[in-house]
Amino acid sequence: MKIRCDIHLESGDSKLILAPKPEEKVDHLALKLAGFLMFLPMGPVVEPSSDHPSLFGYDVKPDVMAMDAGGDILLWLECGEVSINKLDKVSRRLVRGRIVVLKKSLREAKQLRERMGDEVRQSQRVEVWTWPAGEFERWVGAMQEKTEIFGEAHEKSFNLVVNETPYAVDLVQV
Repeated sequence: MKIRCDIHLESGDSKLILAPKPEEKVDHLALKLAGFLMFLPMGPVVEPSSDHPSLFGYDVKPDVMAMDAGGDILLWLECGEVSINKLDKVSRRLVRGRIVVLKKSLREAKQLRERMGDEVRQSQRVEVWTWPAGEFERWVGAMQEKTEIFGEAHEKSFNLVVNETPYAVDLVQV
């Protein structure tokens, strides 16, 4: 399912079209949309091309990223499944930017945090965020092909109306 979003937040209006890759599920699109909304004031780019100038020299790319005026990456956001090897590479290479991973459940977030402790040299630099129990399912359930979003979104916090469904949640950092 493709998701066409009309976004009306206190930080401004925006439009976003999320088209899935063949192997991509709605859950992953919903995670990308959440990341986009939380960092909207930074002008995030969803699914940047591997040819993007800010990714020069990287052999991996994020699900969502934000850059400063000079093109330096300020935010590297991964959604859902991400390899430990990728997080290790990015945490060593991206010295000034933030690295955030969005997970849909507390169990997945805790598992990632445990695995990173042993295998990612700079794991303390990687922020892992997730939804409280049952809240991610409500988020995905509000998504439709044509999605309208009104309200406020900040890092780890939503106070929105999504397609006439009120949605307020604070994400948890693991």
